Amino acid sequence: MSATAATEISPQVCAHCGLPIRQSLVQTGGAIFCCYACRLIAGIIGSRDGGDHAWNLLRLGFGALLAMNIMMLSLLLYSGSVETEIIPIFRWVMLALAMPAMAILLYPLVMGALQRKPGLDLLIVAGSITAFTVSTLNTVRAAGQVYFDTATMLPVLVTFGKIIEATAKRKAADLLHAMESLLPASALKIEKGTAVEVAIEQLHSGDLVLIRPGERIAVDGLIREGNTTVEEAAFTGEPLPVCRGPGERVLAGTVNGQGSLLVKTERAGKEVLLQRIVAMIQGAWQNPSPAERIAERAAGMFIVAVGLVALASLILWTLADNPLQGFLSALSVLVVACPCTMGIATPLATSLAIARAAAAGIVVRGSETMEQLGRTDLIFFDKTGTLTTNQPVLKDIIVFDPQLTEDQLLALLATLESASNHPLAGTIAAEAARRGLELGSPAAVNIKPGQGIDGLVKLNGESRMIIAGASPSFRQTVDAAGEEGFTAVDVMWDGQIRGRFLFEDSIRSDAAATVQKLATQKIASVLLSGDRLQAAAAVAAQTGIGSVEAPRNPGEKLSVVEQALGAGRKVAVVGDGVNDAAPLAAAQVGIALGSGLDLARQAGNVVLLSDRLMQIPWLIGLSRQTRRIIGQNFAWSFGYNAIALGAAAAGLLHPLLAAIAMVVSSLTVLANSLRISSFSGEEM
Repeated sequence: MSATAATEISPQVCAHCGLPIRQSLVQTGGAIFCCYACRLIAGIIGSRDGGDHAWNLLRLGFGALLAMNIMMLSLLLYSGSVETEIIPIFRWVMLALAMPAMAILLYPLVMGALQRKPGLDLLIVAGSITAFTVSTLNTVRAAGQVYFDTATMLPVLVTFGKIIEATAKRKAADLLHAMESLLPASALKIEKGTAVEVAIEQLHSGDLVLIRPGERIAVDGLIREGNTTVEEAAFTGEPLPVCRGPGERVLAGTVNGQGSLLVKTERAGKEVLLQRIVAMIQGAWQNPSPAERIAERAAGMFIVAVGLVALASLILWTLADNPLQGFLSALSVLVVACPCTMGIATPLATSLAIARAAAAGIVVRGSETMEQLGRTDLIFFDKTGTLTTNQPVLKDIIVFDPQLTEDQLLALLATLESASNHPLAGTIAAEAARRGLELGSPAAVNIKPGQGIDGLVKLNGESRMIIAGASPSFRQTVDAAGEEGFTAVDVMWDGQIRGRFLFEDSIRSDAAATVQKLATQKIASVLLSGDRLQAAAAVAAQTGIGSVEAPRNPGEKLSVVEQALGAGRKVAVVGDGVNDAAPLAAAQVGIALGSGLDLARQAGNVVLLSDRLMQIPWLIGLSRQTRRIIGQNFAWSFGYNAIALGAAAAGLLHPLLAAIAMVVSSLTVLANSLRISSFSGEEM
């Protein structure tokens, strides 16, 4: 990917690795980079026009070649095999080689040190320039020691480490690039009955789009004509294609199977689910977690501490009549310090974890959420649409009014429920359609979450103010039906109950396995439902949940969650993301199951794009693995710096060995963090 192409993703992301930029910027022309390494790699593998690629590659190779020649000459001097009268010649040759090497390799680091907060670049620049200056003076005076090898190899080693770091960052951002590449460049828009190829930027809501077999779908929309299978692995992680037909939704970026489709556009361009997922992941990367903020502050204070240790080492060794050792020790302290391990210990790990979750069809809205998930010890599950499918089964219709038939009562309720998106409403509408019933029009509809729905229904020339649900006025009759584990919806008007609809929940196939897996992770599960106690208890028994809170309206659900939080529990709530907005928002982690197109409206800070509940323990396992890796990174960072700084100040570490140790430390943290990308769930 060229630097120019990458810059077009967003003005606030690095032009090479694609990660959002929060603070420090490195700018070259119109391209903005998050670090020197990204700018360097973009120059090398980026634009190949006008010789830029060849020049950048030549500059890096030439600088490293000079540094290696200086190192070989230095080894001869260190070995003592060079005759005394020839030593000055060696020094002048090394000075001649070091000047262009310093200019080529150190310039980007100097620019980085000047443009950003104090960090690794500042320490390396200070150490390298100090070594070069002292070596040059000693060469001119023909006295003392020279350290041209240290002065030139420092930027070589640091550049190598930064390239590896940028590659690791790129791994986290690769998902976004891969997801954006799923969108086709053009689509066939139906205009006046003719298919015309247009750029996807020219598509709008309401447009009809023809999708041919094997093509990627360009819009989010509803199928008007055609039957096919669609590969949705990019969103759900499910490798098998799913069947889709008229009236069903398809998503931009998925792959059409063998059938041709005519799709009515609901969302296009930047509004499609794919683009919104990318934006959410970028937003999650831009919002630092508490651990990241602590790490940033620690790294800033660490730079000051390193400077003080280096100064103290220089002074103490000088007072001990060994100024040369004082210089070497101070130089080693500057070089061996590795604040970058603190700076990348948390953000790289969480970025990789968020990217890994997205690859599995899970959108995590923030780094803090990813960290909080691993602490969870109590999960509240909603019942309808969460532990059960969004397709409850209608088991019976009981008509109390002798003047009505089943079909008449069903038509009235289906008309009223046409204004609702509740799963029961879908079942009622499907049954009415199966029977071929003619529906009327609802008006003044009032939906009461957890209680029911009421409104004016006009059908066959008559208007009735109908109430449906579980209002307190007929709770006693509803409980009688609930004893058998059914969900009951009573229909009434003019103060009388006219009939009752009995529904049976269809339990998700992986619900019981999910609860069992959570138990092995030492996480308690509670069923928190607005349905009757008997109906909720029946679902709990089938899924293995031992505790039930029902019936609870939305306000009572919120109180239950707040009580658990007040007791010190680490709470997650799993719901449909819309009807359970209050408890989802109150919990430390809200996990919403959604179809995807309602992503922006859902209250959860985690959204499962598929209906697989087993993704919940998988995600918690990923979070715990991420927390372990962050802890290991911090332990290594503080342990390494404490030991390395002590050894350098005591004169036990040569500056060149200090540089190698610093690079190895950075690579250790990077390699440890990259393990997150290969998380499979077996680590849980």
